[in-house]
Amino acid sequence: MSIFDRKQDNPPESKPDFSNVRSGGSSTATAPPQPTGTIGSVRKYVVVKGDSLSKIAKREYGDANKWRAIYEANNDLIKDPDLIYPGQELTIPEA
Repeated sequence: MSIFDRKQDNPPESKPDFSNVRSGGSSTATAPPQPTGTIGSVRKYVVVKGDSLSKIAKREYGDANKWRAIYEANNDLIKDPDLIYPGQELTIPEA
């Protein structure tokens, strides 16, 4: 007989509390793109496939109509606001 075969008469003192656990998470889910760094009030963001300036503005500022702020901060890199490419590193100014 091993120690694992013994029956303990004492119940555990406490049970784990999982009342604050939220469902729907997955360790294999792809996280949304994150800014690459923060320097004062200016952040950097690397464009991923499917991004547009309005999508980035919606994610960063909560308002897709603020895309022009991102465009103006990156006008040396972006010639046409409808054409941004995966891998481009954009400056995201403070709203």
